[in-house]
Amino acid sequence: MILALLLAAQAQVIAVLEFRDEVPPAERINTAYLADQVRAAAKEILPSMKVITRENMLVLLQASGKDLANCEGECEVDTGRRIGADVVVSGELLKFGTQYKLNMKLHDTRSGELIAGAVAAGTTADDLDRSVAQACEKLFAPLKSGAPLVQREGGLLGLQLHGAYGPGHQSLGANADPSLPVSGGEGATAIGLGVDLTWHALPSLWVGPWFDLIITRANYIATDSLLFGALARFPVGRLWLAGGLGYAVLREENGWSAMVEADYPVWKAVAVHLQLLAAHGAVGIGLTSGDDSLYVATAGLSLVF
Repeated sequence: MILALLLAAQAQVIAVLEFRDEVPPAERINTAYLADQVRAAAKEILPSMKVITRENMLVLLQASGKDLANCEGECEVDTGRRIGADVVVSGELLKFGTQYKLNMKLHDTRSGELIAGAVAAGTTADDLDRSVAQACEKLFAPLKSGAPLVQREGGLLGLQLHGAYGPGHQSLGANADPSLPVSGGEGATAIGLGVDLTWHALPSLWVGPWFDLIITRANYIATDSLLFGALARFPVGRLWLAGGLGYAVLREENGWSAMVEADYPVWKAVAVHLQLLAAHGAVGIGLTSGDDSLYVATAGLSLVF
């Protein structure tokens, strides 16, 4: 219940990047003013969303070491992701014929998908200014209509659910029932179900707890193990990498656990999920002490909310 309330209270974040100025020097107008107008329109049209101010955006960009000069396409999406935005507006101001045209694009930072585009146009700066509001209505219409947004890893709070299947190695050690076929350590098939809960800690870093239930099966004997701990996640292009350490509740002993996982978004909130897990019993002293052990490599799908 508490988790549901937290997720419901979380506001989606939108960033409006500074527009590139492609107008000849003698005819240029203030693009920073236009970006502020789009931010104001976003707040009016989408009151439930959090709009990053120009000042905060510049601080976050400086902290992440990004430069918007000559930055297009995926670079803009990556910039939005780094500053903690769920969706990002980018574009350019140009002169086409006798008219100024502000060409704007709205991207989902998680999937990189182009959500919408809109153009504001005017013969003079005043005409263009009046056209911005109408163009913003078109640009933000998919969000206003309630179309599903991909909740990226790194909003204020993010939830990931994943399921996977793959090969594993389970050893129940000397303390286990010797009649069990996996007691000496054998290959097994593994099914994993997991939950990751992350908070945005730094521009390119998300941290939080992880939980995985692993069911291994060898020679018709099934064994379940619970692994949980703390993880750190960060983006590399469109790929999200994470690693974590924690505690393991194995069948016969408790001990340490470790995991490495990667997620690659393929469609809306769905991503391909790859995961490596290891756990070992902790009887005695040292990471290799104890008898029970678990090593699993799985592939599956994850959902990000």
